[in-house]
Amino acid sequence: MDIRIRPPADADLPALAALMADLGYPASPEQLRARLARIHGNHEYATLVAEVDGEVVGMIGLQRGWAYEHDRPVVRILALVVSEVMRGRGVGARLVDEAEEWADERGAYAVHLTTSLHRDEAHRFYERMGFERTGWRYVRRMD
Repeated sequence: MDIRIRPPADADLPALAALMADLGYPASPEQLRARLARIHGNHEYATLVAEVDGEVVGMIGLQRGWAYEHDRPVVRILALVVSEVMRGRGVGARLVDEAEEWADERGAYAVHLTTSLHRDEAHRFYERMGFERTGWRYVRRMD
């Protein structure tokens, strides 16, 4: 299977909205257009889509940042999703590989992410990809 990784295009917005809904964060194509416009103006972010046979089947969102405890930057995976029918076929692995290449090109010491406790399948995927669980995430909403 030929998996093409590329930046998103306006024509991808409906597929990206469907992927974000699969991830549990429904958004309209218009909402995603506005979000991507904010992100794409900042060189510390990257968004990549995975395409198979002309169809967008996955996406990853990345952010490079600095930490207090390291001299080099870190890259955080902000979002990673593959369509349900394409899971287990290497799409997520290709996206993570591209993320690591992007991070390496920017001098990052690590790639990290957070994931919800209920995403057992995702946890197994990340561990197969060589990620290790190192802590907990706490959230206090500012509503």
